[in-house]
Amino acid sequence: MQEKTSIKWNIIRYDEFSEFQDIEDILSSRFQNDELKKTLDDLYDPYLLKDMDKAVERIKIAKQKNQKVIIFWDYDVDWVTSTSILMHFFKKIWLQASYRLPNRITDWYGMKNYFMDELASIWVDLVITVDCWTRDIEVIKYAKGLWIDVIITDHHAVPEVIPSEAIAMINPKRLDCEYPFKYLSWAWVAFKLVIALSKEYFSKEESLKYLIETIDIAAIWTVADCMPLIDENRIIVLEWLKQIKNSRSNWIRKLIEEKIHNDLDADIFWFLIGPRLNAAWRLDSAYKAVNLILNNWNKIDEIIEDIENINNKRKDLTKIFTQDALGKIENKDNIIFYESLEIEHWIIWIVAWRLTETFHKPSIVLKDEWEKLVASCRSPEYFSIVEYLEKYKDYFLHFWWHKQAAWFSISKEKFGDFKKEFSIELNKLDFSKERKIINIDKIIKVEEFWFNLIEKIKSFKPFWIWNLKPIFMFKNFEIEKIEYLWKTMEHITIKNRYWINILWFWFWEYFEELKWLKKIDIIFDLMEDIWMGKKQLKAKVVDISI
Repeated sequence: MQEKTSIKWNIIRYDEFSEFQDIEDILSSRFQNDELKKTLDDLYDPYLLKDMDKAVERIKIAKQKNQKVIIFWDYDVDWVTSTSILMHFFKKIWLQASYRLPNRITDWYGMKNYFMDELASIWVDLVITVDCWTRDIEVIKYAKGLWIDVIITDHHAVPEVIPSEAIAMINPKRLDCEYPFKYLSWAWVAFKLVIALSKEYFSKEESLKYLIETIDIAAIWTVADCMPLIDENRIIVLEWLKQIKNSRSNWIRKLIEEKIHNDLDADIFWFLIGPRLNAAWRLDSAYKAVNLILNNWNKIDEIIEDIENINNKRKDLTKIFTQDALGKIENKDNIIFYESLEIEHWIIWIVAWRLTETFHKPSIVLKDEWEKLVASCRSPEYFSIVEYLEKYKDYFLHFWWHKQAAWFSISKEKFGDFKKEFSIELNKLDFSKERKIINIDKIIKVEEFWFNLIEKIKSFKPFWIWNLKPIFMFKNFEIEKIEYLWKTMEHITIKNRYWINILWFWFWEYFEELKWLKKIDIIFDLMEDIWMGKKQLKAKVVDISI
């Protein structure tokens, strides 16, 4: 196993035999048994999820008695997509349902008793939570006292104590749940509930037809929520990619219309659809994102234009504050802090993520909000910032976490002491050997760079988490020309005498350093594009080594 350090902060690792091993054999080794052959018929029965039967029966009662049902959610696109899935189905069966969105700034995270008071005042009988409430035991008890039933649906880690006051808790991570696949996004959990309900109201044929026609949101957010593309996740994403160009969702077709002739992969959800749904709730209102999904025809062009403008604003603000942060950070400590008076509340997590990606260290980005600071925290895969922040939670006004990310608010008076103590503790750790590793799947020669190479890997799509795009390497690539790509001067294109299309996105700062070089090792993945009606094969740079 050979290792080289690249131009950025990655370690490149590859085996010498990867130059001779067939790429199809390499990719086949990622899968078990007949996993590549599985179809919709192989999806697991939703009733294998613990409490699914109880949830279905309670919703049936709500329909029979014409009771009011509220879907309660928070702010993220997990909740946007999950709510849209449930609302679409509830409208179809004429269930009296609506949804409630808390205010992220004033209500913060988590459930509050006053929400239950509000719902009781309008005679709500049943609350269905999406992606939340697993730990809000006291509020569920309070709701029960107001004669409001609660169905919890979630996919986060489950505490030891499960609230017995809830009618049902559907969560594949329950220890007493025998569902064979645990890596479901919340949108997928919501869709499982819909599939179970559809069997109660539709024939077998109608239920299958509804599954196929409405599988889009579950598939999109399986990718956008970074779920591994194995087992059931692979099945639904692959199914959706087959039909995406003829989607019944008008808004999806319009969003991807510029890419409609390309050979699409799962990352279309991550780069094109997900950011727009995210931008709507981060910079404006999550209701706009739900409206986009549910309002499929009426004024759809206006809604898309509005969301496109919001997304452009998000990109501009992200660039402004990321550049500002990079200009101010000294990068001498194990923790990156960046504070701003002007930064938008919804941008702090993106800037934190960019800083962590750039420096490969945990980062905390803070926004000034009157008497307090609001923070978004991110950490690389080798370090759990949540574990360390929990030691300091007495400092915080609010504290919430998810995977390798966390959010907190803190008074300005306490922040100085927290920052000092937290920095001292993290600086005691040794991060010097923690480097991101790029594993090369196959070393190829420039003569092998042709369309049959990408044809060999297509049967292993979709590529995403746990089935990443294969990474290739050109060793000693002879440079003929390096130039900026487009007028924005943010991207670079590298060419040799064969005029292979090599695109290097967001590496513009290395232009002056590279233009004098004659040979480099290029690490890349493949992309297929259509330009002026002609199909092109391109190499998208992951990193380089000099």
